[in-house]
Amino acid sequence: MISPETLRRYPYFAEIDEACLKAVAMHTRETHVPAGVQIFGAGEPAAHLHLILHGEVDIRYVLDRGELRTVDTLVDGDILAWSALVEPHRTTASAVARRETSLASISAPELRALCEETPLLGYHLMSGIAKLLAHRLECTCVQLAVVG
Repeated sequence: MISPETLRRYPYFAEIDEACLKAVAMHTRETHVPAGVQIFGAGEPAAHLHLILHGEVDIRYVLDRGELRTVDTLVDGDILAWSALVEPHRTTASAVARRETSLASISAPELRALCEETPLLGYHLMSGIAKLLAHRLECTCVQLAVVG
């Protein structure tokens, strides 16, 4: 378990009430990933929603011609595997630790159940995820345009 106070530091969890935050924290563990290690691959089941506590993670896509392209580098406070909350709950890209990284890894099934039980939690998380997706789409478009 990770402390609710740790989660509260990040915008995705800042507006969540104390009882709900404690419930989320109960299903969260800290994970350490060495540099160069793949956290998940494209198309895998999204078993956890990850919050970067410390570190850097590259988001990568495989292009049609088989080329692996890094489209974004995520840092402290960013979320990985948003697919944990969005059906079909499969990752859309791969994630590789650029440097040693610490993650708050939240169990996806338990988090989805908490969102069902507490719609305000689901609303806050999905609002944050929508903003995140808009930003990532913009970054991806820029990266792909550079390729030509």
